[in-house]
Amino acid sequence: MPAERDHRSCPACRLPMWLCVCAYAPRLVTRTSLILVVHVHDLGRTSNTARLLSLAVRNASLVCHGDRQSLADPASHVPTGATPVVLFPGHGARTLTPELAAALPSPLALVVPDGNWRQAGKMVKRLPLLADAVKVSLPTRDFAGSALRRNRPGHRMSTYEAVAQILGVLEGEAVAGPLLDFYRRATDRMLLVRGKLGVGDVYGGLDGPQTGNSDPAARPEVREVDVPRRSGGD
Repeated sequence: MPAERDHRSCPACRLPMWLCVCAYAPRLVTRTSLILVVHVHDLGRTSNTARLLSLAVRNASLVCHGDRQSLADPASHVPTGATPVVLFPGHGARTLTPELAAALPSPLALVVPDGNWRQAGKMVKRLPLLADAVKVSLPTRDFAGSALRRNRPGHRMSTYEAVAQILGVLEGEAVAGPLLDFYRRATDRMLLVRGKLGVGDVYGGLDGPQTGNSDPAARPEVREVDVPRRSGGD
């Protein structure tokens, strides 16, 4: 552990520089395009996990929803010819299985509304891309590891965990495994900062590179979409 700790926040992972986890991001290239539509009120939270996904998956797009200062359309991030599917376990959602995925025209683009349940529900209703796409929910599976928010019902999970599970269905454990390893490293460091985890209990330890991601070119790309203000995720 470094003798002098740099407590400035990394602009990418949002952790203090001395705990920066960017060097561990797997930077996966997936067959499935990933579009994360994040509510503006959630994007700035240090516990928001969509930013971690944008580090872990190279072909992920991060679109800010609810900020009226500039315009962007999440539909523009769906590659030509791709079939959008929305991860939203509301009424009418179909459990995503390998069989369902195989029955849909490929390639797929996974669109994920990220905010609290009410915010995500309104995104799905008001954004044409989300309203018109096939809705899918998660198969049953439990994840080991730390949770950032303890007040959520037991059947819910973070946006990151949900996306890792869906990509596991679509692309296998070779994708899901590295995603979950990175997630556990990052969340344990977040819990360390909050005083909820001891240094010796942090997954992976703290002896690896913590350089801080100060290069603007390496930061997650954030685009904004102007829609009526009122993932899900947490």
